Amino acid sequence: MKQWFVIQTNPKEGDIACLVLKQQGVAIYQPFMEKYVFHARKKTLKRYPLFPGYAFARIDPTEEELHKIRWCRGVRRILLDNYQPVPIDDDFIEGLRDLEDRKSGTIRKPVTFEPGDQVRIKSGPMKDLYGVFEEWGSDEGRVKILIEMVNNKAKVVMHSSLIEKA
Repeated sequence: MKQWFVIQTNPKEGDIACLVLKQQGVAIYQPFMEKYVFHARKKTLKRYPLFPGYAFARIDPTEEELHKIRWCRGVRRILLDNYQPVPIDDDFIEGLRDLEDRKSGTIRKPVTFEPGDQVRIKSGPMKDLYGVFEEWGSDEGRVKILIEMVNNKAKVVMHSSLIEKA
């Protein structure tokens, strides 16, 4: 029975490993994300692996299939536990695929906030304060919100995991 396994690739050889394994008939899944890169005052959107240096392979855990992956160009190893390859739950891979944007093939932020949305801070020193979502601060998941404090509005930058829609 085919299962998903994690393979670790050599540095900067993930694309080669995935290509060679696909040519050998192995189902490979490598999720990507988009990230803004700044160079020479230009902002460009580039694709990067969500898990750099890792990919998922769907194989039958027979010695022949494991050997095919172990000795593939660009593959460092299959992740093991007690000298046995560790299968990954199919639900995990399906969950990643559900987060993927169908057009670009990249994983998007699961929560979308729009400017003007009412938000509540879930944890931290400002827990249970309410504010207004202003904008995404960067590609690292930071957001800018406006919080009204003592007749004054303060702009706060925090990670998006700390807020929720009110």
